[in-house]
Amino acid sequence: MVEDEASSKGNFDLRRRLSSLKQHPVLVTYVNISDKFRDRAAVVGDWTHSFIDGQTRRFYRTIFRSPGPIVIVMILLTLLVGKDAMDFGQQINGDLEIYLPDGADSTELLLDVREQWSTDIVLLYIHTDNAIDDESRRGSENITDVAILQQISFLEGDDDNKEMGRYARGIDWNKDDRGTEDGVVWILSASQLIKEGNSAPSRFTCAVEKYGLPILTSSECQITSQDPRDTYVIPNNQDQVNNTVENLGAALNNLVVDSNGDGVWDTAVVIMGIRFEMDGTDVDPRTDPDGNEILDHKAFIQHVKSVITDCKSNPDIYNQFDDPLCARDYGGVKLSSMNEERWEEIPTRHAVTVTGLTPVLHDVSDAIYLALEDMLPISLALVCLAMIALHRNPKVIIICGTPIILSLAVTFGTTVILDIMLTPMIIAAGPILIGLGVDYALHLINRIEETRNKLLEENAEAVALAKRDGEIAEELDPWDKKLYLDATVHSMMTTGHAVLLSAITTIIGFSVLAWEWLVPIQPMRTVGITLVLGISCTFFFSIILVPALGWLVRYRKTGGKKAEKVWEKIGEVPVRGAFFVIIIAFAISGVGAFILQDEFGQDITGSSDEVPPGLESYEALAEYSRVFEGGQTNMFIIDAKDRGRVDNVAPIRHLEVLDAIEYMQEEKINHVENTTSISLVTILKAVHINVNLSGQQMYDRSLWEILHSPCWDDPAQLECIITGDIVITSATSRETMINIAFDTLSYEIRSMLMNEPLANLGETKSLVYVNQPYISLGIAGELRDQLDTYLSEGGCDDALSCNALGVEGVKNSLLTGGLPVSLDINKGIHKAQMDATIATMIVLLITMTILFRSPRLAFFTMVAVGVVVLWQPLLMNRGDVNVNVFTAMISTIVFGIGVDDSIHVMDRIREEGETPGGIVKAVARTGQTIFETTVTTTAGLAAGLTLAIPGLRNFFTLMMILIFLALLTSAILLPAMIVAYRQIIAWVKGEGNWQDYDNVVTLSESTIDAELTG
Repeated sequence: MVEDEASSKGNFDLRRRLSSLKQHPVLVTYVNISDKFRDRAAVVGDWTHSFIDGQTRRFYRTIFRSPGPIVIVMILLTLLVGKDAMDFGQQINGDLEIYLPDGADSTELLLDVREQWSTDIVLLYIHTDNAIDDESRRGSENITDVAILQQISFLEGDDDNKEMGRYARGIDWNKDDRGTEDGVVWILSASQLIKEGNSAPSRFTCAVEKYGLPILTSSECQITSQDPRDTYVIPNNQDQVNNTVENLGAALNNLVVDSNGDGVWDTAVVIMGIRFEMDGTDVDPRTDPDGNEILDHKAFIQHVKSVITDCKSNPDIYNQFDDPLCARDYGGVKLSSMNEERWEEIPTRHAVTVTGLTPVLHDVSDAIYLALEDMLPISLALVCLAMIALHRNPKVIIICGTPIILSLAVTFGTTVILDIMLTPMIIAAGPILIGLGVDYALHLINRIEETRNKLLEENAEAVALAKRDGEIAEELDPWDKKLYLDATVHSMMTTGHAVLLSAITTIIGFSVLAWEWLVPIQPMRTVGITLVLGISCTFFFSIILVPALGWLVRYRKTGGKKAEKVWEKIGEVPVRGAFFVIIIAFAISGVGAFILQDEFGQDITGSSDEVPPGLESYEALAEYSRVFEGGQTNMFIIDAKDRGRVDNVAPIRHLEVLDAIEYMQEEKINHVENTTSISLVTILKAVHINVNLSGQQMYDRSLWEILHSPCWDDPAQLECIITGDIVITSATSRETMINIAFDTLSYEIRSMLMNEPLANLGETKSLVYVNQPYISLGIAGELRDQLDTYLSEGGCDDALSCNALGVEGVKNSLLTGGLPVSLDINKGIHKAQMDATIATMIVLLITMTILFRSPRLAFFTMVAVGVVVLWQPLLMNRGDVNVNVFTAMISTIVFGIGVDDSIHVMDRIREEGETPGGIVKAVARTGQTIFETTVTTTAGLAAGLTLAIPGLRNFFTLMMILIFLALLTSAILLPAMIVAYRQIIAWVKGEGNWQDYDNVVTLSESTIDAELTG
C-alpha cells in the first residue's frame, strides 16, 4: 500500500513538472508559430484536395465509360513492350568486370593490365587414369607421358595440327596474334613449357644468325626459308621430354600435381589468358533469341567445348590413342582430388573440364536465369493461393494478378528494349515486384469495397427511414456505375493517397541503390534500377486497372468480420501498452545495434552455398584451388620505359631490371604464405640451350645462367672452359646475348610476360603473375597487405607508380587481379550496404516530411521501419546467414517494402484522427489489409525457397521474416509511438491521462468510415 502511494506520488510529481513546461516562453512561441503554419497549410490543403478530387473524378469517369476496352488497350500496349520480356536472359552479364568496384585501385590496375595483356582466365582441368582413387582401377598415365602431352598439345594447338580443320587446329592456333584471331593471348601449361623447351634451340639458332654471331650450332636457320616454330611440338622421344621436364624444375609446380601421393603426376591444368573483347576473332559466335550473332566470352567458352567435342571424333586422335582424354569421363568414379565428403554430389567429371573464374561466372548466371524462369510462375501461383485463402473469391486473382503480370512484362521487356545490363542479382527483383504489386492492388480494392459497402449501408438506412415515414426512396443498385465511381474516387482520395505516397517513397528508397556515387557495385545498381522501373509500372497499372477490373468482374469481398474483431484487439495493444511496446522494441533494437557491425562486417562469402549445385565448372575450380593451392591469378606491372633503350637493348630487357625482378620474386613474393609467382626470370631459368655432337651433350645451360655467367667479366676462369660459356662470352657482348636470349622465347611467352614492342624502344613493361588459392578473405586480406607492403617499399606516387625495385627509371604497380579485386568487392559491398541504408533513411525521412507535411510523423514512420533493420543482425546471427551480394541489399529492400506498410497505417491515422479510438480504428482497418499484403508478399517470396541455392534460400527466408516484422512494427510500434507522444504532450499540458481508452467510442460502436476532407 505504501509502495503504491509512493509510486502514485512519484507519477504526480513527474506530471506536475511536465505540466509546468507548458508556460515556458520557448514552448509557447513554438505552439503559436505551429498553429499559424497549420492554419495556412490547411487553407492550401483544402484547395489542393478540392482540385485533385475533381481531376480524379473526371479521370475515373472516363475509365468507367468503357472499362473493357481500356483493359484491352492496356494489355495490347503491354504486349508491344513486353513481347521481348522472355529474352531478358540475354541482358544478364556474367563477366567479372561488372562486379569491380568503381574507383578502386585494383580496378584501375586491372584495366591498365588489360591494355596489354589478359585479365580473363579460362582453365582446362585435366585428369589421367592415375588420378582414380581406387587403386584396383587406377592406371599408370603420367601427365608428362608423351601420349598424354601430345593430346593436351592437340587441344592447345601446335605445329603438328595448325593446318588442320577449324576445330582440329586447336584452341590457340595462332601463337603470334596476341588473341586477335583465336581469342587466346597466351597459354601456360606443362605441355606448353615442354614445347617451349623443345623449340628453344631452333629459335636460339635463328637469334644467333639474326645478330650475326660466328657460333656453330647443331642446326642452321636460314631466316628466309625456315619457320623456327616448326619445332613447337611435343617430341616423340620420352627421354627428351624427361630431360626438358628436369630442366623446367620448379616452373612446373603450379601446372601439374600428384593428387594421391604415388609419385605420378596425374592432374594438370592448362591456363589460358583470353581477350576481353572477342569481336573480330575467329571463334564460333553464339546466337541470341533474335538470331543475332554475338562474340563474347560465353561464345569463346562454347567454342572451346566444340574443340574438345570435335577431338572425340577426330581420326588423328582415336586412331592414335585407345582412350583419348577428350572423349573420356569418370562417371561414378571417385578421383583422388575430389572432396571426400561430397564426391557423390559432384557432377560427372570429364578427363578434360573447362573451368576458371570466367566460365564459372557465366555458368552461375545461366543457372540463376533458369532458376528465375522457374521461380516466377511458382511465385505467381503462391500469391494466387494466398489471395484465394484470404479473400475466398477467385476474382481477386484477376484484379490483383493482371497489374502484376503486365508490370513484370513491361519491366523486363524494357530492359531488353533499352539494352539495360542485368546481373544474376536480378533474381531478387521478380518476387519483390510481385509482392508490391499485390500490395497496391489489395489496398485499393479493399478500400473500394469498404467504401461501396458503406454507401450501400447508408442508402439502406435511408430507405428504411423513408419507408417508416411513408415516403418513397430509391434503393441503390449494388453495381450502379455512379455508386462505384463514388467509391473509387473516395478510395483514391484516401487509400490511393497512401498508395501514391508509398510508391513515391518506395521508388525513392530503391533509387538509392542506383546512385553510382554511393553504390560502387554495378550489380547492386542494376537491381535498384529494375526495382524503380518495376514499381513505377506496378503503380501505374494498379491505379488504372484495379477499379476497372473490380467493376468488370463484379468483385465482392466476403468474410473478414472475425478478422476485424481480431485486429480491433490488436489495435488496442499500442493504445493500452504504448510504453511497454516501445521499451520492448527498443531493447531488442539495442541488442541488434550492438552486434550490427559484427554481422554486417563479415567477409562476403563465395562458398558452394552461394552457387547453384551441379555446376561442373565450379566444382572443378574449387577442387583445382584446393589441390594446386592456386586459382586466383594476381599480377603486378613493372614499367621500365623511363630507362630508354641502352646499347640496343629494350628497357625491360636490361639485366639490372631482371635482377631486381628476381630479388623481389625470390626473396619477398615467394616467401608470402600460399603464394607463388611466375615472371620473365622464371622462364629464362626454365629454358635451356643444349648442344649435342654425335649424341654427346656438349653444352646445357639455361638462358638465365648464360646471361649471369661470370665469364662475361673474367673469361680466363677454368669454369668458363668446363661449362663452355667461353664460346659465347668471347664471341659477343652480354647486351647482344640478352637480345638473343629474349628472342629465344616464343612469341606466346613474350605476349604473356611483356607488352608489345614500342617503336624505337622495344618492350617497356613486364607482368609478374602471383598465384594464390581461393581462401577466406580475412586471411587473404593479410596476404594482400603483405604483398603490397613489399611492392610499396620506396614509396608510391600512386597505385601504378611505386619504387620497390630500387632501380632508376623503373616503376612497379601494386597488386591487382583475383585477390585484390575480391577484397575490393568485399569492401565495396560492405560500404554500399552501410551507405545505402543510411542514405535510404535520410532520403525517406526528407521525402515523408514533405509528403506528410510533418517531421514528427515522418520520424515516427521511419523509426518503425528502422528498428526492423536493427533486428536483421539478430536473425542473421541466429540463422547462420552469411553476408553476400544478396543479403547486402536486404536493408534497403526492407526499407522500401516496410515503409509501404507504415505509410498506410500513418495515413489512415491522419484520416481517422490522433485519438485513442481513431488509432484503434486505423489499425483495425488498415492492419487487416497490410496483413493480407504481407501474407501475399511473403507467399511470393516463398517461391525462393524452392531454389537449390542455399545462399539464396537464406536471402528469401530473411526477407520474409523481416517483412513480417515490418508488419508488426507498422501496426503496433508506430501507433504506440504516437500514443506515447500524445500522452507526454497531455502531461505537459496538464490534461491528465490521454490513454483513457475505456472512455472512448470503440470501433464496433462507431460508424464505418469518414472521408478525409483536408
